[in-house]
Amino acid sequence: MKRRLKREAKTAARFGLVGGVATAAHLSVAAILSASWPGLSEFVVNLCGFLVAFQISLVGHRRLTFRRRGRARRFFTLALLGFALNNGVLAALLASTDIAGFWAIGIATLTVPLITYVGSRLWAFREHHT
Repeated sequence: MKRRLKREAKTAARFGLVGGVATAAHLSVAAILSASWPGLSEFVVNLCGFLVAFQISLVGHRRLTFRRRGRARRFFTLALLGFALNNGVLAALLASTDIAGFWAIGIATLTVPLITYVGSRLWAFREHHT
């Protein structure tokens, strides 16, 4: 049991590393687009950041976090659900607060990682015992 917990902690740490890099890319794209085109919709900016971050996440989780191919379609489905949650938070922030632009995208983007980890671990990159 102790060995399994240790292994799971290492997997979670690698997930955090990959997720941190993907999140940094997402927010970097958002910052650049927001600064370059201030009138661009937060939702369009967020989508562009998501598309870059998804590629980083998929490759990173395959090669580093879970060290197996996994199911790209499942991971994409999970990422889309996370992106939908992200956009729900973004919409709520834009509708009910004075927070807008890059800051709203940043807050929305940082709400999703735990849900994504659990879904990735238990569904998209689940170990198959034969």
